Amino acid sequence: MSEKDKLLEELSSKSGKEKSELETLVEEKTSELSGLVSEEGAIYIIANDLGVKLGGGSSGGSSDKPKKESNLVKVEDINEARKPVSFNCKVAKKYDLVTFNSDSGEGKVQSLLVGDETGIIRVVFWNENVESLEDISEGDILNISNAFSRENTNNNRIEVHFSQYSEFEKNPEGVEITLPQYRAENIDFTQKNISDLEENDRNLKIRGIIADFDIPRYYLGCPHTYKKVFQDEGKYFSPSHGEVEPIKVPIVNLIVDDSSGTISTVAFRDRAESLLNLSSENIISLSEDIDDYKEHSNKVIGKTVELGGNVNINNMTGDLQFLVNAILESNIEDSKDQEESSKEEKEEEKEEVKEEREETSQESEESEETVKEDSSSEEVSEEEPTQEESQESEEKEEKKEEEDKKSSKSKGSDDDDIDIEEIDIDDDLL
Repeated sequence: MSEKDKLLEELSSKSGKEKSELETLVEEKTSELSGLVSEEGAIYIIANDLGVKLGGGSSGGSSDKPKKESNLVKVEDINEARKPVSFNCKVAKKYDLVTFNSDSGEGKVQSLLVGDETGIIRVVFWNENVESLEDISEGDILNISNAFSRENTNNNRIEVHFSQYSEFEKNPEGVEITLPQYRAENIDFTQKNISDLEENDRNLKIRGIIADFDIPRYYLGCPHTYKKVFQDEGKYFSPSHGEVEPIKVPIVNLIVDDSSGTISTVAFRDRAESLLNLSSENIISLSEDIDDYKEHSNKVIGKTVELGGNVNINNMTGDLQFLVNAILESNIEDSKDQEESSKEEKEEEKEEVKEEREETSQESEESEETVKEDSSSEEVSEEEPTQEESQESEEKEEKKEEEDKKSSKSKGSDDDDIDIEEIDIDDDLL
């Protein structure tokens, strides 16, 4: 029997409601919370609304408290649901607080990604327990005791839930933990056809052909966390680091086709760099030079990629989109050196054209002077010009030559400096 079924049976027994009725309530609750909680989490919220305490005891009594605390275990050993667990861990990430509405009022949920030398796991805190996280920061070491392991049906992974009977000690004396460098590539992604993808699917792998490559965009992000910054009175602020000097974080949008269907695919930051084999600076430059973008599109479209990530809904279009967490395979050729080489070749070409035009202009001026001299020598003056007339004539010739030179240079510069079409980038689309 699954964790969900066990909880439903217990709730049905304690509340007197039919299991089918409870399943409908669970479906409605998970839909209301847009996938923020698992089905098991939704069952606990419904139980709370009904005044029922789950966990093996009777409603409202102290018998809900586990009779004994579990021994300390390693994270890798937390692999079964419905078990009391106690363990030491280090906080790798602290997620934002999420609030929601239920029949009994407003609810709160917040989680930590924690780990030790053997693995990582998510710890979830509900309602009044959320307050205990106010002083917790990434890097803190926690001794968690008397929590419970549960299965998250959204991703079939085991996670730990902190209950009213659980406790933790912050930075206990003598406990040191060094976390390995966990990367998205280490996740065990599950293969799925694009046509079978659903909202809130997590840790999935898709493989297909790049059918389209949109002009890259960017948003202004915090240099420490890469999260989007906000602007106030001309200054930029990060939610976690205060005033910062923002950086441009690239966004790459692709359409991937695996013959079963297509899906809009989005890669940010280092995933965008890995996917295109370009630096963030060079990716963003594609949005500023339409010719470079078109040239690079030819290198991207038609290539095969295997990507790991999650599925959600694009708020602007209402369609499914695939958020890339890892580039598992890509045969897009390394174009960093080619990109720089191409730019250098264009600059050299431009200089050569400019030099040719300057030479043509100079030859034209010399030809005009020769014609004028020949014409002047053929004319026979009936009267010898005075010194003042000769001087005035020379000044007129010099003035005319100067104007001709200016005109020639002006025409050359109009052709030399061609304006490059700029693509407007709306970083608020993120």
